[in-house]
Amino acid sequence: MMASSYNAKEEDGHHSGSAGLGGAAIRSRKPDNTAFKQQRLPAWQPILTAGTVLPAFFVIGLIFIPIGIGLFVTSNNIKEFEIDYTGTDMSSPCFNCSQSFSWNSSTPCKCVLPFSLEQPFESNVFMYYGLSNFYQNHRRYVKSRDDSQLNGDERSLKVLPHQ
Repeated sequence: MMASSYNAKEEDGHHSGSAGLGGAAIRSRKPDNTAFKQQRLPAWQPILTAGTVLPAFFVIGLIFIPIGIGLFVTSNNIKEFEIDYTGTDMSSPCFNCSQSFSWNSSTPCKCVLPFSLEQPFESNVFMYYGLSNFYQNHRRYVKSRDDSQLNGDERSLKVLPHQ
């Protein structure tokens, strides 16, 4: 009978490094036996009951109610003024331009639409325009955006087109 020694790693299929492959160490894929790597760290597990959850919901709700009211009041104070200048209405001053538009037309068609504001805009004023059935490649736009060109600087207008 042969004498053998007990090794816990050999029992799991992980051999100590000296056997096999001419003495080269075989690296074990088993994680170290630490509390962190074996996921044995102590953890707090709250007991969720109606008596603990409901007060927490009410406190969180009371915190966010003033924030929501502030956002609501702020969004209601935003002034917007929308002008439709597509020229689809026959009484619109831009109707002729919308009917005679051509991509390779050499004669420009100017659409002038006078407007007046009912209330003054007191802080910064931003102008946006909307296009229908037009899908712009946002990545290409951001890459070629030039703020000095958008501000109308003469120097940047000479280096057109942006690629």
